[in-house]
Amino acid sequence: MANAAFHSIVFGPVKSRRLGISLGINPAPNSRENCPPNCVICAKGTADSVPILARSNQLPSAGVIVTSAARTIIERNKAGEKLESVTVIGNLDATLHPNLLEIAENLRDLRNKWFPKADLSLISESTNLGPDEVRRALRIFDRPIMRFEWGTQKLFTAMTGRPAADYKSISEALTALDRLVIQASFGPQNSAEADVKAWAKKVEELRPKEIQILSSEPAGKKGSKSKGLSNAKLEEIASSISETVGISTTVYTLETQPA
Repeated sequence: MANAAFHSIVFGPVKSRRLGISLGINPAPNSRENCPPNCVICAKGTADSVPILARSNQLPSAGVIVTSAARTIIERNKAGEKLESVTVIGNLDATLHPNLLEIAENLRDLRNKWFPKADLSLISESTNLGPDEVRRALRIFDRPIMRFEWGTQKLFTAMTGRPAADYKSISEALTALDRLVIQASFGPQNSAEADVKAWAKKVEELRPKEIQILSSEPAGKKGSKSKGLSNAKLEEIASSISETVGISTTVYTLETQPA
């Protein structure tokens, strides 16, 4: 079912370099007609779980999400299959789901029982880190992978359109995560040398467990037509941070999709 992807609550498992064999849990599935054109799961053609499609614009309840996840997780276990991560990701940032804490607690229990060696991961745009329940939920994840690619308040506002005060609250919330993983991309707006240096300095203050730098340039490609940083430059940044700050930093490049 190559097009289940972000249209279903549960999708995959999908194999990736960042997460290994990962089962996706999507708190906000949409209709197939609304699938984003850059949907990496659809492109891979590996979303083979039975989809539970959204019937309206309403978010599925925590009970529906957990029940759907439990069914697939148990099936995978009984089939003797391997999972390296149970990953919360989807169309809507998971931090915006009103019942994220309940979802996280139940997914942790399911993981502990059926795939105790798998990570419980979440990929977030860092859009809603103020509520106490959200912060409590994030602390449950083994790998809360949070977007942070702005070295200054000014750049944050320019790139996101959000007030500078949000930059401070995001930084405070991320600092409180002892298993924080930072995800960053560099494009036309934030790839100037001064902006990259400011970002590296801010990252050092946040002290994440790991940094993931995402590239829009396919692996093995020499040079790039985009205005972002080349893979070679990103590797320089990663090496510098790893050596000077002592934080594991990896560049993840695009993989060529099978025809």
